[in-house]
Amino acid sequence: MKEKENASPYLVYARKFRPQGFDEVVGQEPIVRTLKNSIEQGRIPQNFLFSGPRGVGKTSTARILSKALNCEKGPTGEPCDQCVSCKEITQGNSMDVLEIDGASNRGIDEVRSLRETVKFKPVSGRYKIYIIDEVHMLTTEAFNALLKTLEEPPPHVKFIFATTESHKVPLTILSRCQRYNFKRIPTGEMVKKLDEIAKKEKIKVDTKALFLIAKASDGALRDAEGLLDQLVSFSEGKIEEVDVLQILGLAPETAYFQALDAIRSKDVKVVFALVRSVYDDGVDLMQFSKGIFEVFRHLLLFQCTESPEEFIDMSEDGMKLLKDRKNQFSRGELFLGLNILTHLQNQMRRNLGSPKLLLETALLKLLHVDQLKQVEKLIAEGGVAASLPKSPGNYTPSSSAPAFRQPAAESPKPLAYPPISSGSKPQSFQAVSPAAVVDAPSAGAAFTLQEIETVWPRVIEYVKQKRMSHGIFLSESQPVDVSGVRITLGFPPEFQFHKEMLEKDQARKLVEEGFEVALARKISLSFVITQLEQKEFPMPALERSSASPEDGKLPEIITEAMGIFEGAKIIRKDP
Repeated sequence: MKEKENASPYLVYARKFRPQGFDEVVGQEPIVRTLKNSIEQGRIPQNFLFSGPRGVGKTSTARILSKALNCEKGPTGEPCDQCVSCKEITQGNSMDVLEIDGASNRGIDEVRSLRETVKFKPVSGRYKIYIIDEVHMLTTEAFNALLKTLEEPPPHVKFIFATTESHKVPLTILSRCQRYNFKRIPTGEMVKKLDEIAKKEKIKVDTKALFLIAKASDGALRDAEGLLDQLVSFSEGKIEEVDVLQILGLAPETAYFQALDAIRSKDVKVVFALVRSVYDDGVDLMQFSKGIFEVFRHLLLFQCTESPEEFIDMSEDGMKLLKDRKNQFSRGELFLGLNILTHLQNQMRRNLGSPKLLLETALLKLLHVDQLKQVEKLIAEGGVAASLPKSPGNYTPSSSAPAFRQPAAESPKPLAYPPISSGSKPQSFQAVSPAAVVDAPSAGAAFTLQEIETVWPRVIEYVKQKRMSHGIFLSESQPVDVSGVRITLGFPPEFQFHKEMLEKDQARKLVEEGFEVALARKISLSFVITQLEQKEFPMPALERSSASPEDGKLPEIITEAMGIFEGAKIIRKDP
């Protein structure tokens, strides 16, 4: 018990292995070289601004700079770490180096107090140094109060500002500082640093595990050190790749290549089994979709550049698997796959459905990317519809459905979409030549409900491209009646708000425009609530204009229902 009480307090790796000299700073060589040269040449500015992402060494470099300026052997490019000044700065109790949190000391009163202390000379060091972290959090009034001090500070004062959002710092402050932009730390350099820490701490860790830790940290060494610290407590003995995957909720690299092979071989069973496996293992499906997206991106790089390895962050085993599959997909298929996966991630972020179902649907779409053909080739072969493969999964237009043909010279050329598989949704990223349009019925002919249902997914997609909110509202409705060129869209009663929003002039015109693009004809719209559509009641032959709950000719249950659902209409066809 006494041994535990006398033991030194536990320090997390991010603090324990914090760099204490310029040479220990990882991944910021240009900044280190500039600072050391400015000190050795005696060209030390009054104000510094360190900007960059979190966890890349801004505050640590500010402390090292403070030690270099106040070291008994300095100013020097290499602080000794042995003198009283260096030790006090390292321990954080120096009277001459004041670290201020800009988030909690952001008001004008705190800055006024700082201005009062600036005129006092340092206690024992050469300079009085103020390190203000997250300086962008200061208020406008506080920045204004600081301007004069920054412009003409006393010769014994140095200001070092650190921020992750330099664009929020006023230009009047930026112009008074010498600015240093810190970059994200490359994965390879982080792996070396983590391996160095592991050896000092006598930790057994797999090289693949270190790579995953570094990659997941997104360039922030502090995050990587914290994750390594956590894994030491999590794992038993040696830290393996599987430990990192469990902590981060990631799938192994091999899973992404299994998905790739299943897509190429069109093995639906393997696709669904793989999704179920990663789902049951607790893998974050958003991260899994990002992983597949990354693999498609890597494959595209192999077809777009001569040295793709420079731009690919992947383990040696993963790179080998990638090279073996670099010619499995065409460039067009890869572009289409990237768009499908982008759409998938957007759907997951907006929580538009079960992530598992959304992922399965996107992978099924990827199974058929090789069936798409260029519109020019389809036209040359005799038309889009005639060139589609005659498989059960493809939509084949009926005799009453709109046909695809070259439009007359005098007719407009609206944007059109190729036929889609039954029940599927067209992708907004598929470029289609305006030469292929849907030929609507003759001017005097009326549309059928079947024709409207055929183009319905295209209309929703068109509206979403123009106005996402309107497209989401529209997706909750469905065509319920067609009379000539007037189309009636029905909403369930719980979507009364959606109906009211789409009835506004601007929204209505956008939906009508979507139908015009899909049908090559102008139409008119009406919106109704379809609560009563689910039940059938004996209906007297009444004129639409005279049918109302008050005329006594409707069954009582219908009258009561229409009273409850305000604005409801009865949708039926005249006998």
